Amino acid sequence: MYKVFDNKGGFQKHLDVKSPNLPAVVFGFGLLHGFGLSTRLQQLPLGDDPTAMLLRILSFNVGVEIGQIAALTVMVWALAMRRKRESFPRLSTVANQALMSVGALLLLMQLHGYQHDSDPNSFRFPSEEHMHEHEDMDIQKSTQTSRASL
Repeated sequence: MYKVFDNKGGFQKHLDVKSPNLPAVVFGFGLLHGFGLSTRLQQLPLGDDPTAMLLRILSFNVGVEIGQIAALTVMVWALAMRRKRESFPRLSTVANQALMSVGALLLLMQLHGYQHDSDPNSFRFPSEEHMHEHEDMDIQKSTQTSRASL
């Protein structure tokens, strides 16, 4: 959402300031993202052996970085090829709008998950009735597994 705002000149139009330094912003977002990832890694069963745990964390991080580099390489190549066409400005507008919409949905999803983790009883209806599709599927799988073992 930040980058779409910057792409559309939002800092100049709405805040009357120059766009922030991109490498500094990327570093800041990366740092925040890393803190979030570290809290999730603490919840995983990584084992008790410090060497094995370090190897698992490093291999996970290297895998994520390789995946990001591969995805970015394909995207940069595709955009470089598309930039030469007359329809690129239209594609750019549609892509920025799609990214803003998806970013807003992801933000809402994360905030909903945060509320579940921080205060699950704050919802307006009983927690027994507040179920999600993935929870229903887990219940169905466990019921099917129980029936199959009989």
